[in-house]
Amino acid sequence: MVRALAIAIVAYMGCAPEKGSEVGKKDTTTGSTSTEDTDTDVTDTDVTDTDTTDTGPTTTGPDCSVPPPTPVNYQTINFFETAEDFDIDGDGYLGTIDSGNLVGTDMSGDRILIAPNMVSGGSAGTRVLPNGDWVIADVGAGSLKLWEVASGVKRTLLAGLSYPNGVEVDSNSYVYVAENSGARLRWVHSVTGDSGTISNTLVQPNGVILSPDEQTIYVGSFGGGVVYAIDRVAPNTQEWTNQRVLYETQGPDGGFDGVNVDICGNVYITEFTTGKIYRISPDGLDTALVVDLPSFWIPNMRWGHGINGWDTDILYVSDFGKIYALEMGIEGKKHILLP
Repeated sequence: MVRALAIAIVAYMGCAPEKGSEVGKKDTTTGSTSTEDTDTDVTDTDVTDTDTTDTGPTTTGPDCSVPPPTPVNYQTINFFETAEDFDIDGDGYLGTIDSGNLVGTDMSGDRILIAPNMVSGGSAGTRVLPNGDWVIADVGAGSLKLWEVASGVKRTLLAGLSYPNGVEVDSNSYVYVAENSGARLRWVHSVTGDSGTISNTLVQPNGVILSPDEQTIYVGSFGGGVVYAIDRVAPNTQEWTNQRVLYETQGPDGGFDGVNVDICGNVYITEFTTGKIYRISPDGLDTALVVDLPSFWIPNMRWGHGINGWDTDILYVSDFGKIYALEMGIEGKKHILLP
């Protein structure tokens, strides 16, 4: 469930919501059965624990052996307007491009201007860097733009890009961008400006995400019907190898757009025009339909970071004037702003 939403969620009962309300919950599960345990008069025998050994605190990670059940429930938040992509900053503002400006909206519906005149045309990639700065793929200019929050300065990181579509960042402040019309996946460091190419043989690359350990990068193919995986040769390097197809659709779909991963490394991909989201296991052998949304435009999705109402086990999916909050039953990859 979405525990920390600061607005009321109105359960979907077939009625039309008012502007700005949440129409929320479509239950797509197959139901469950509960049984009530009966107290059979268990007697407390006052057994004394004589074991005084302190074994210390026990910590366990997520159980990745069995993925959460699908399809999942979701809720709808109606006052968020998103462009092609979005991210969530350290103050809990969802940042996206609107009329060329980078604007933010929080869970209460408050709206702020983050950066004016950020792009000259459309945008197809929006990410927050570890230091809180923003990186935007400017489709009209064919470039990657950086907004320095502290100084209020905008600068170009990469130029001459062929339809930049899909941006990812890592913990070392490297930025990754797919060139949809150029068949390339590029990288650039947001501070030094050093740059290079990971691959130039991708079919319509669109949507980029790193694995939780940042050692594998996944790229969707918009229209190609595949999801690529490429491995880093060694940590903290920009040498990559073993490009392969992780998943290939067998049907007529294949407009793969947004891509993300959970804490266990499962890969999620949006089918742009059908409203479907699929889960792919890290080895590519198992797939599942996560949700079938009433939408024909779901270009991207982000996990919450636990700040100001954005839950870490919720996958937020963009759709024009609203976002869907998917109750995933598992946490997402740790947000880049978290320690």
